[in-house]
Amino acid sequence: MNTFLKISLGFVLGVVCTIGVFYIIAATQDTEENRLREEIRIKALKKLNQSFSDSGTNEAEQINIQSFELTTEKGIVKLHTYMPKDSVQILMGRPQSTDINDYGYKGEVHETWRYKGTNRYIDEFTIEFKNGKLKSVSQYKE
Repeated sequence: MNTFLKISLGFVLGVVCTIGVFYIIAATQDTEENRLREEIRIKALKKLNQSFSDSGTNEAEQINIQSFELTTEKGIVKLHTYMPKDSVQILMGRPQSTDINDYGYKGEVHETWRYKGTNRYIDEFTIEFKNGKLKSVSQYKE
């Protein structure tokens, strides 16, 4: 009987120690994982802040956000100023023509995208970008 108690006690202590080791490992991994998440979050926020500062627009200009509703063959598309080019392209599709003007002394890049609408002979929508952000939209009306 004495041997059975020793074996049982050893088994229970082994299980408790194993659970304790797994708990400690999980706690340290969780802390390291949270630290990595925080680093990634800070890097993303810095990159976002840098993209806003690189766009050449200050906060006073960004307060004046305008939205546009365009009726296209795909349906109604909603755009707003300071929207990135790739978002506009996802919504509107590939432009029929583009013009790019690089003003090196100011550090500005102006792009103009033109889209056909229901009239296939006239560019119905003209979208202008400044440093990769939507600046204005104009629509030709008959």
